[in-house]
Order: sequence, then C-alpha cells, then structure tokens
Amino acid sequence: METHIKEVSAMKKYILFIGAMVLLALALSACAYDGRTAEEDADPDTLVEFYGVYKTTDPVTLRIWLDDEDLAHALIQAFVNRYRNVTILFEQMGNVDARANLLRDGPAGTGADVFAFPHDHVALAMHDGLIEPVPPLLQAKWERELMGSAVAAVTFDGRMHGVPKTIENIALFYNRDLWGPTAPETWEEVLAFAQHYNNPATQDWTMAWEAVVPFHNIIWLTAAGFDLFGPNNDNFRQPNFDSPEAAAGLEIYLQMRQLMDMNLDDIELATTEGRFRTGEIPLTLTGPWAIPDLLANNVDFGVARIPTIGGVQPVAFSGSIIGAVSSFSSPINRPWAYVFLDFMVSEEGAAIIYDVRNARTSRIDISEIPALADDPFLAGIAAQTPYTFPMPTIRQVEQMWTPLGEMFSFTWSDDLTIPEAQERAMETYRMLLDVAGFDTDW
Repeated sequence: METHIKEVSAMKKYILFIGAMVLLALALSACAYDGRTAEEDADPDTLVEFYGVYKTTDPVTLRIWLDDEDLAHALIQAFVNRYRNVTILFEQMGNVDARANLLRDGPAGTGADVFAFPHDHVALAMHDGLIEPVPPLLQAKWERELMGSAVAAVTFDGRMHGVPKTIENIALFYNRDLWGPTAPETWEEVLAFAQHYNNPATQDWTMAWEAVVPFHNIIWLTAAGFDLFGPNNDNFRQPNFDSPEAAAGLEIYLQMRQLMDMNLDDIELATTEGRFRTGEIPLTLTGPWAIPDLLANNVDFGVARIPTIGGVQPVAFSGSIIGAVSSFSSPINRPWAYVFLDFMVSEEGAAIIYDVRNARTSRIDISEIPALADDPFLAGIAAQTPYTFPMPTIRQVEQMWTPLGEMFSFTWSDDLTIPEAQERAMETYRMLLDVAGFDTDW
C-alpha cells in the first residue's frame, strides 16, 4: 500500500506510514484504509474548477505545519483516506512561530506548503511575501459557506489570503451553583450581586478574569463606542487611545473593580480563570479553550452572551486560526494545498476539529454536525459572536497591544489617571511605530 502520512518533529524526525507499512522511526503499527480509490472519492470536475488539479491520481507530497499533533493526525488521516495519491509530511509547529519559521525555511525549500497562524499575522505574512491569494472560485465558495467576520479577517483588496478554520471569542461563563440557573443579562445586575457576595477577607469575588489583558477587556471600551483603528479597524493613524470614547470606556472598566478588588500583582490566570475552573468563583470572562477543564473538574456551568451595560451590548474581539498556502509551494503542490485547506473547513473537517479540539468551525451552517450543533457551551460562545470584530490585521497591530494593555494596567493600579493613561498609551504607540519604521507624522 502507498505511503500517505509522514511526520517530522522539531526535536526528532520520524516517518509515519499509513497502510500496511510499518511506522519506521517509532515502531508503531500503522492504520489500514479501505479499498476506495481517489476516483471514487474525489469529483475530478470539482477539483479542476476550484483548485486547478487536473489528474487526481498523480502522486503528490505536501508538507504541512499545524500546532496540534492530535488534530493534525486526525485531519491528515481523513484527507489521505479520501485522496489516495497524496502523501503528507507533517511537522508540529506553533501557530505564533509559523510565520518566522517559514521566512527562514521557505527559501531553503524546507518550508511548509500549508501552515497555520493567528489571523492578526495575515498582513505581516503578506508583507513578507509568504502567502498566496486564494483562487477566485474557491474564494467565492468560502464566502458563501463561512462566517463573514472570519472571511473579512483574511481579505485584503478584495482577495482572501487564507481560510479561517476556527473562530473564537470570549463570552460570560457562570457557575450555576454560585450564581444561579440563568445568566445575568446586565452588568448592573452583576454589580448589585457583588454588594452582598464579595468578601475581601476570604478573597471571594463575584467575577475573576484577566483584568488587564486587552483581548478580554476591549469590551469595556466598545461599550462606550470606542473604535480601534477607526470605524473599519484598518487605519493605524487612528488608534483612538486618546478619544473621549476610550475615556468613557475606562470609566466603565474601573467600575468592574467592584467585582474583583485585587491588586495588579495578584491578577494571574491561577487566581482568576483558574479559580472559576475549580468552582470557586460565580462568573468569569473566557473562551472555548476553558471548556474541557471545566468539564473535567465537574463544574456546573453555563455560557452566555456578555451582559449589557447601560443598555449597550459590548463588542468583543474575535480571533481565527488561519490556514494558508505558502508562496514557496511548488506549482504542482499548490493546487493540492488548497484542496487540503478546503477539506479543513468542510463539514467533515469541521466535525474532526470539534471532536479533537472542542473548537467551533468558521462554517455558517453546522446543522450537519450534530454534536457541534447541540453543544450548549459553544452555543453560548456563538451567542456573543455576532457582537465581535476581528482583531485588526494591519501590519501595525503588533505595536497596538502594549499601549492598549498599558491603559488597563495603569488605570487599574491607580498609577495614572485616565487622561494620563491615555496620553501614555499614545506616546508608547508612537514610539513603537517609530522603532518599527512606520510613519508617525500624523
């Protein structure tokens, strides 16, 4: 039987043969597939139309970088079971590391054909010449099938430059034993609850969350009408840290200290989300990554949309992990690389991602994935998703995180007043832009 999957790890390289072959490096037995052929599984007309693949039986070898080894094996195994002419070389690669490593390995011919990275790296990857635009017919297909906010995160000048395989955002998690059977609908309700629940002597707080992390705390600013990088989130000259809306949002943010009156040095994952995961805190702000630990700890919890404040629905960041085709991929491999990306966001691929990672696909319609469609926790995450915007993807996003975080940390600690913190954020942002070589004459 043909070889279909090979793996190369960062620490040791080994080859995984799918079929009757033996796993050479680790001496593990391989899985056998049924006798279906590529012609029985793949529609040649579809392959030609969307990807430019003309002969489905021609052998091809793809190198793929993904961060999760278990997920990678599940996706690759299903893919080569469908496309028997494809051999996969898999290397485990952290999402945040992939761009820098491809910049090094791509020109040397040892980079990936397909790699994954956070969506806010897209503009940087484009600037570095690392990723290819999506073929027009395939883009049209993805635009029909995938969430608009996720598609927007990888679209520049009308062209997609990858595919969002998952989408995630924070929501409100509540402990049914400590809070009650239904989620709060307003922050005013939560603040009132805190008046009788909080106990500083025992460090019992109504809500514990990562109170200075921008991803979790942009909601307080958006509740006051804050636009990061302008109304389209794409103008680096409009960070708006010094805007009246940012000031009003920070006022809201400081009200939330009534829920968790902790010193800055004491706020860390173990004392915030970690305590919710052990059933000690009524409320937290977190995302789908927290669900497996909560289930493992037998916490009776629910997930819901973030409450309103002053009648306004806060808007959170959303994030996607992007799969993209490397610009260094050969003309023979490149069409098949797009076939693999499309498989990742197909119903079959989405079901695998949910089964292995408990993550939500970027697909709009999940009705054909019963386990995902019936998941009450991801439904709670999804209730907030319409009230999100993608983390900005412009190149200057790297210079944004530090000053945005400083606005939260300096006001929470009371080291700076709100106007002082706003001024400090603008100064830090301009300094970082200048160091990076961007224009600061505005």
